[in-house]
Order: sequence, then structure tokens, then C-alpha cells
Amino acid sequence: MAGAATRLSYLPMRHSGKRLGSAGALGALGALGLLAACGLPDGEYFGPVPEVRDPRHLHFCNSGQPESLDPAQASSTTAMPLVHALFDGLTIYGNDGHPEPSLATSWDIAPDQRRVTFHMHDQGRWSNGRPVTAYDVAYQVVRMLHPLTASPSADGLDFVKNYELFIEGRARVLITDAGGLSAGTIVEVTGWAGQTVAEQTAAKHKLPDSNLRTAGVALAVRDLGAAATAAYATVPAGTPVTLIELSGRPATLPSPGAEPWAYVHWNRGDGVFGWVPAAELDGQPSAEVVYRVRPVAKKHVPGLDLPLAELADDARATRAEVDVHGRDLLALPEVLGVRVPDPHTFVIEAAAPTPHIITASPKRVLRPTPREAVSRRPRRWAQPGTIVTSGPLHLVAAEERDYLEMVRSPTYWEQADVKLDRLTVYSMDDQAASANTYFTGGCDANRGNNVPTSYLPVLSGGKRGGKPYADYQVRPYLGVYFIMVNTLQFDNVHLRRALAFALDRTLIPRVLHGGQFGVASYTPGTPIARLSDADLATCGVGRDTPGVAMIIEPGVLCYVPPPGLEFDPVRAKQELALARQEMGAGFPTTVVYKFNTGVEDHKLIAEYVQAQWKGVLGIDVSLESQEWQVFLADTRKQQFQTARLGWIASAADPESEFARLWRCSSPNNRPRWCNPRYEALLDEAATMTDRKARLAKVREAEAVMIEEAPIIPLYNYTQRHLQKPYVRDLHINFIDEPPLWRAWLDPDWKAHRGR
Repeated sequence: MAGAATRLSYLPMRHSGKRLGSAGALGALGALGLLAACGLPDGEYFGPVPEVRDPRHLHFCNSGQPESLDPAQASSTTAMPLVHALFDGLTIYGNDGHPEPSLATSWDIAPDQRRVTFHMHDQGRWSNGRPVTAYDVAYQVVRMLHPLTASPSADGLDFVKNYELFIEGRARVLITDAGGLSAGTIVEVTGWAGQTVAEQTAAKHKLPDSNLRTAGVALAVRDLGAAATAAYATVPAGTPVTLIELSGRPATLPSPGAEPWAYVHWNRGDGVFGWVPAAELDGQPSAEVVYRVRPVAKKHVPGLDLPLAELADDARATRAEVDVHGRDLLALPEVLGVRVPDPHTFVIEAAAPTPHIITASPKRVLRPTPREAVSRRPRRWAQPGTIVTSGPLHLVAAEERDYLEMVRSPTYWEQADVKLDRLTVYSMDDQAASANTYFTGGCDANRGNNVPTSYLPVLSGGKRGGKPYADYQVRPYLGVYFIMVNTLQFDNVHLRRALAFALDRTLIPRVLHGGQFGVASYTPGTPIARLSDADLATCGVGRDTPGVAMIIEPGVLCYVPPPGLEFDPVRAKQELALARQEMGAGFPTTVVYKFNTGVEDHKLIAEYVQAQWKGVLGIDVSLESQEWQVFLADTRKQQFQTARLGWIASAADPESEFARLWRCSSPNNRPRWCNPRYEALLDEAATMTDRKARLAKVREAEAVMIEEAPIIPLYNYTQRHLQKPYVRDLHINFIDEPPLWRAWLDPDWKAHRGR
């Protein structure tokens, strides 16, 4: 969800058994029964409105335990607002959900939309007092994309030069003249020792790592330029480490004229990173390995401006392969389209026209992280006591599956923008627990979509003579809920289409009661019937046109997704017959559908899917619910047949926010669907600067995906919020990314109502 940043919408829940466990024991229906027995609140608000005792302390009921607060590892809607409160960015999400300047005061966009230069102010500070610089932003980009990080959000940077080669570990730079190529040439590894990468992969051999190094002495791993006595880890002599980066820019050298240092990774436990004098790395295990390489296409050479007219010729150009030794090669950050001319200028380069770079700029992928903290504890640094932050708030306490405490950061550069002194975030593992905590005054605001479905008739006024509670709000949300189909297990397209044609989405509003809009199409938007006349004209559709439309730029640009595989029982049975014929004995006798626990909607949808597939197709469906982390792990490892999922965008951009998810190499492509035609269409779109022509090509690609049915869209999300009337400036926007630090509590709210 937004251009950013995009977020997985799992809406996970966990048991919050410490402070709030008693509320968690109430099931949704049981809680409603209790409310009914006591009499529904007959006032204006859902539950009592307590007195405001501290205007600068917000109690916030979140939708579960964030899986991480590290910008490189967090990906869920549960974690994102917290990450954005802790870490500043070049830009941040404003009150309306659109980017606004923060660390960057301005930026220049190249005419061909392939380069953006950000100009940063010098006021940003880490919580340890160190200035935030452009080098920190570059470090975050490299870290996001490095295979050792394995970030689930790496594809948020898939436009960067040499993105794919770098995350696959195949991008190298020649450090000496070799094979007829000059030192400094950026190359891709295509094979080694007489075999191609494909042949080696098929044989389950891993690409030999030309970055492995050893030392004849023990390595004192420390901060750049620090004395050996300041080491925080010691690598035994002869133990392999992976070289990540070499100091070379003046700003990264410990002192003028100093010898280069190497930033290395030691694979011990959770791993440790740090700097060592480069001269100490005197062993090279892969020095004599013969690699077959070829120069990267010109469009991927950082710093090289290739005219748009030459892109097509560049793609067709023959790049001769040569053999070089491992001692000639290194994988370094310099292969990426990221440059830092000075500490306050950050340049990011795309291989093809990328009109959404600014849209993507507030995402976690460009939120700098502190190298000195990450290096010591790569998997555990973002915890109280060790976390180093740059945002408006700082983490001071956390109890897993219970709560987090954040306080105003004294080092944040824009103190006037921070209205809170303290934010208490409850990690509620159950929707009923969250809603009941709000009802009793335990929290001031309940995170969007953290209300049980069975409460909605009460909150919306259906049980109160049509009078909704004033503190309950339903808003549009740029997200889609869908079923994933594991194509490694269900590789028959007719079976997948049968499952899609068998689902009647018109029933979903009656199942969920939350204003959701049932769709068979993929990219979400506003129901066309509800568009303004001006938006209808922009989209070129009539009010009676079925489906949704995404308004990308009011009055200028609109995207109408291709129609999906709508409910058609006849077609469903025809496709099923073809699947039985082609699959033979491999046709499944039972289909397993997975969903994560704690969210009532997921269970209701699972039961709806089970009934539809049984009723229309005669297929038995086994439902399997899992705790959030187990569900995440299983779906990442393709340990599922079918499973629910959702995607919430961070910006209105069909290409970067939705289409890219189903690229073959996308880490979010859990169905493991890979289609050459889809790839080719998106590749073609990526060469275009005309937005309308580009979107038309994206629409073609989306139609290919819909026909192949690796996912089965069900509905477009809505946001449903509970917020006490004294809460001010906790903004609701179309991506549900509120700047939490700008909220405050109004003690005189009664006098200010209606203002």
C-alpha cells in the first residue's frame, strides 16, 4: 500500500495476554451478546468517553504484533505506521497520504524519468546524535537489495539499475583489467567452470562467491576507522567472511589518505557486519574459479545517460561473454544505480523511465537505517535499548504480543511537528479484544479494520434504528483481498479458472457488512457507479459500466482494470472438466484453504469460499487456520494450496503498486507464477514515458495474469475506524498511513465540536 511502499494486508492478530488478555478472552459474538444483555450504548459514541488526562499521550490499539520495526524487514499494515514514526525519510506520508518533503527539501527529476536527485538539509539526526546523511540513504538501498538481507520488500526498488542482477548475486565489477575488459566494467555472471548459471542451478550448485575472503590474523570487526581495541566481534584467523563494500569515497575514509577499509559479514549466529582494514583480507577462496561474464546493458551502467531512442537497440545489442578469474571480480554497491556526490545529495537511477520514483520515495525502502546499529545485531537491532532512530518518535519499551511504548525523540529535527510526548501501542491479537478495549476506554483509537464483522451492524446503526455511532467511520481503502493459488501444486490453468468462475462476489457484502465492494478484477479503485461526472469523463466510461476505476491524477489520468473471471457456474464446470481430463490421477480430491487466525473476516470468507466451491464444483474444501507468523512462513515457502491474502497500496499507481507483485523474481510472488508474456509486456511498458500508453500496456499484462488465475480477486477493502471524539489530527487517508506523531488529545473537545 502506497507506492510504497506497498504493504501486505494480512491484518494479523496475536494473543495480547499480559495487560489486555482479559479482553482477548471475549469472542466477537460473545462480546456482542454481553453488550446486548447490558443494553447497547444509547449515546452518541460507542462506549464511554473518558476524561483527557494527558493531551500528549495517545493510546493506540494496533492490529497485532508488528513482525519487525526494521524498515528492511517490516512489510505488514500492522508495522508500517510504527516504522514511519520511528524512521525519517527523504519524503514522508503527509496527512492526505501523499509524499511531502522531510530529509529532502527538494528534488530534480530528469526529463527521461530515469534519474532523481534529492537535495537534503543538514538538520537530520540519529537518536545517537550522529547526522543523517545521503550515505545513510544509500546504505539502506544496498541493504534492502543485498541477498544477505533477504528483505521481503526488495521489489519496492525494482526500478534501480542492476536491481535483478544484484539481488540474485550475479552483478560484479571488474577490479582489474581482465578478459579484454577494463577495470571498473560492470558485468553479470552467466556461468562458471564451463557451465551456465541455469545448468549449475539445475544441479543445485550455488554460484561460487567471489567476495569470500579470509585473513591470516584474527579480524577485529569494528566501526569505520576505529581502533582494534574497540572491536565488537573477533573473527578467528582463516574464517571466511563476505566482503560487502570498500571505503573509497572521501566521506567514507577514516582520514585523508588512509588505506581502504572493507565492510564485511561474518556468518555467525544471526550474523555480524563491520569494518576491518582491507589489507588484512589476504585470502581469497574463489580466486581461481573461472567465471563467464558479460558487460551489463548500457542502460544499467550507473552514471551513464543513454538516450531513450537507444534503449531498444541497447536491449538487442550482443554482449560478448568472456572468462575471468574470481580474483578479478567483486560484488560492490557501485553496480547499483545509487550515487552520493556529497553528504547531502542522493541520486537514484532507474534502468528505464520510472514516473513513480517520487510516489515511492516515502516507502520504507528509502527510509535510512543506521549502519552502526544494524551491523552489531542485524536481526535484533530494532529493539528497545539497541534501536537507533531518526524519526519523530523513539522506541523505549516493548513486550511481545502486548504493547510498545514510544516517546518524543529529542534529536528529531522538526520538533514543532510532533504533538505527542508518548505513544502507547497495544498489539491486540484479537479483533474483539481490540474493540472491547476501545469500548471500555482502554485505547483512544482503534486501528483501521480491527473491528469484528459481527460488531458492524451495531456500529453502523443497523441495530440502533439506523443511527451509527459518531466515532465509527468507514472510508475507501486502496487495497484488494484475494485468494492465492500455489501454481507449483496447481499448475493446471483450467483448475485455477474453475475455482475463479465458481465464486459469486455479489454475496461478499452480505457476508462482511463492512462496505466492501466485491470484484473479480485485480487492481482496486472506486466503484465506477460512484465516480463523479468529471472522473467518469477522465476514465472514459459510463456510470453503468461495471467494475472499478483508479483515479491516478484527478482530471488527467485514470486506470480501469481489465474485467476478471466473473461468477459463471457453467464456465466453472467446463473448466473443471478440462482440468480433470488433463490432470488425470493428479486431480486433487480435496482443496486446502489457509487463512490466519484472529480476524473474523478471514474465517467468514474461508467459509464462503468453502461453500461456493463445494456447491458449484462439488469440490471438498478443508479449512486450515494458522497463527500469523506460521501463516507467513508457510506461504513464503509455498506450503499451501490456496490461501487468503491482501495487498494495500501506498499510492495510486497500478504498475508499481500492483502489477510488479507477479513478476517472476518478486519476493511477494507467493503463488510462484511466472509468465514470459506478462514479463515482456511490463518490460515494454517500462520503456515508455507516455503515461497513458504505459498504463495501456500494464492493462494488457494484468489481463494475462487474470486469465492465468494465479490469484483470484474477491473484493476491494474499506477502512473502518473507531476514534474517540477528543482525538485530534489522527488523519485517515486512502492508504491508512496516519502520521501518528501529529495526533493529540483535546481536553476541551466538547466545546470544540463542529469546529
